[in-house]
Amino acid sequence: MKAVILAGGEGKRLRPYTMSIAKPMVPILNKPILEYSINLLRSYGIKDILITTCYKGETIKDYFGDGKRFNVNITYLEEKSPLGTAGGVFLARHRLREPFLVLSGDAFTNIPIDKVIEFHYEKRAVMTVVSKEVENPKEYGICHTDANRKLVNFIEKPEEWVGNEVNTGVYMLDPRLLDRYAHLGARDFGQDFIPQLLTNNEEVYVFKTSAYWRDIGNPEEYKCARDDLMRGQYSPPSFIKGSHHSKDFIEPFITRLQVACPNGKKPIVLAKLLETVPSSSSQKEIVFDHRDGGRTKIISDSKRGFIIYSKADRRNLARELARYYGKKIKIWQKV
Repeated sequence: MKAVILAGGEGKRLRPYTMSIAKPMVPILNKPILEYSINLLRSYGIKDILITTCYKGETIKDYFGDGKRFNVNITYLEEKSPLGTAGGVFLARHRLREPFLVLSGDAFTNIPIDKVIEFHYEKRAVMTVVSKEVENPKEYGICHTDANRKLVNFIEKPEEWVGNEVNTGVYMLDPRLLDRYAHLGARDFGQDFIPQLLTNNEEVYVFKTSAYWRDIGNPEEYKCARDDLMRGQYSPPSFIKGSHHSKDFIEPFITRLQVACPNGKKPIVLAKLLETVPSSSSQKEIVFDHRDGGRTKIISDSKRGFIIYSKADRRNLARELARYYGKKIKIWQKV
């Protein structure tokens, strides 16, 4: 999977810190904000990263280069003039041919990327917006959803509002949207693209997170982010409990596999899965924790059979786990 980090903004509200560097290069404890985002993606096995650049873009390239020093592959999407939050993504649509993530370059967060990906596929969404409740939503886009978490109304930077669930600037998108709504020039996710998708009744869903998130948009927020890190309110990806070890940095990989299964055969398959003693189960999903530390979640989907997510610290192991259960499901259907 690929990810796009939006790093082309000028950051006028964050001056004087952005007078000589790009906004995502502003440091928190001697490390650029952008480096925290790259580490977050890498911690979930996402190493193919595209970065949009414009204002002071050379400061990003000089620091990160091709990404090898950070164990990722970086491609730069250079904007000759500012293209807004979405314009650069549309310009690179030929590079994005599978579902991909988008992160705002000035977001300081440890959002659970794996949960966002699972949610996106479970909802069969064309776009997933990650949201969070905040005290003052005036500077953000407010999300209103139905009971199934489908986005039904979106208000960008309102003067008056109801609700406090806001857009974090983290998205997952189906690449077909980039062709369906092809556009050249400046474009903004909140002001242009999301409202257009709502007008056309597209399948846009909202993943609400309780994880740490702060938009480093002004000096006050910048100071708060630094204080949060010092107080331990923000946990960098390499130290999230259960995902990594402080001495041996482990990068979990996620494999997704879909297995067709007629609804009439599902009771047999589910019974067989439950015989293998799962860690947890419900009518819609079964979870297995493996001895080697890997984890597999199998979701029953009424239209697509079974969807398997396997997570492990080695790519081959994640694939092996997913294929193992995929093969079992195919065999059990024939019983």
